[in-house]
Amino acid sequence: MNTMNIMNLFNLTFKLEGREYSLNVDSEEERRRVLAEVNANSLDKYNWFKENTGEKHWVLYNTEMYEITKNENCKRLYLHYKEDSNLAPVTPINMTSCYFMFAGCSKLIQLDLSDFDTRNVIDMRCMFEDCLRLTKLDLSSFKTSKVTIMISMFNSCVSLTQLDLSSFDTSSVISMSGMFYNCFSLAALNISNFNTSSVTEMDCMFTGCSNLVQLDVSKFDTSKVVTMFCMFSGCYKLIQLNLSNFDTKRVTNMASLFNNCQALAKLDISSFDTSQVTEMGAMFTYCSKLTQLDFTLFDTRNVTDTRWMFEHCEKLTTIYISNKWSMDRVTNAMDMFKECYSLPGFSPEKTGIEMAKPTEQEGYLTLKK
Repeated sequence: MNTMNIMNLFNLTFKLEGREYSLNVDSEEERRRVLAEVNANSLDKYNWFKENTGEKHWVLYNTEMYEITKNENCKRLYLHYKEDSNLAPVTPINMTSCYFMFAGCSKLIQLDLSDFDTRNVIDMRCMFEDCLRLTKLDLSSFKTSKVTIMISMFNSCVSLTQLDLSSFDTSSVISMSGMFYNCFSLAALNISNFNTSSVTEMDCMFTGCSNLVQLDVSKFDTSKVVTMFCMFSGCYKLIQLNLSNFDTKRVTNMASLFNNCQALAKLDISSFDTSQVTEMGAMFTYCSKLTQLDFTLFDTRNVTDTRWMFEHCEKLTTIYISNKWSMDRVTNAMDMFKECYSLPGFSPEKTGIEMAKPTEQEGYLTLKK
């Protein structure tokens, strides 16, 4: 196990297997000197790697445990865990990024991270993406107070059945996009402690979490969030969502926000501020149990896209609106009301924007006076 005593931009002091080493880490000569000393005194072999993400530090890594890999999409190099090493992961010295570190380790059934020190990590992007066979993950030892990026952190961890993140400090996180994307075996997810006051992106955060019945986001601070695209899309089994605390005044994209939330019978979004929203396409598509929606506080003057907005909401009988409702800027409203059989006066031939008006004007909506 290694421990880091002193770290700043120019100097590094660390202990490894009982020996202490010091160097100016930005000096190539110093790195060579220390590398030779380390490899002469250690049973394992080490090498240096310059991070392309995080704080872009020079890090010292165990070559039996990690290898340098290239992200084929963006050609970015990163350190990747060797799943065939069967070694309990230990944090590379001076590390600030876990970018894609365990991604694609499809053989892993379990992962011992008890000695994995994350106190200086700022990037956990795609850290466990496509760990297809992991059924559980103990992250109780993780220190995450400095982490700013958790994009796709657990993306497609399709075998995870539960995840306890109650110890996570997320106060510095800016993006949670796709964080739990396609975790479709998750039956329980404890995130009630999440501090989301710095988050600007929540798009696709829970997309495809099709086995979740409950999800407590009641304490989420969304005051800085700009995009909620597909946030709960494909959460088929969710029976309730308390969004009364959601502050959406900065949100511009709500497309597919509740798409395929097929078990939701009630949804109170009456407090939503939609004054900045431009995208509402497929927002409630296949919400087949909803019977009523209250849009009386919805300001839709900036909305440009409402295609498939209520498609397949077969039980929806009432959509309340107020005089803030406007479709003046909408350029795409294809099949906005397709198969909304229970709306007043519904006709299969009339499913577009021409019906996005009050019943008094021969539309499908109910004007609250």
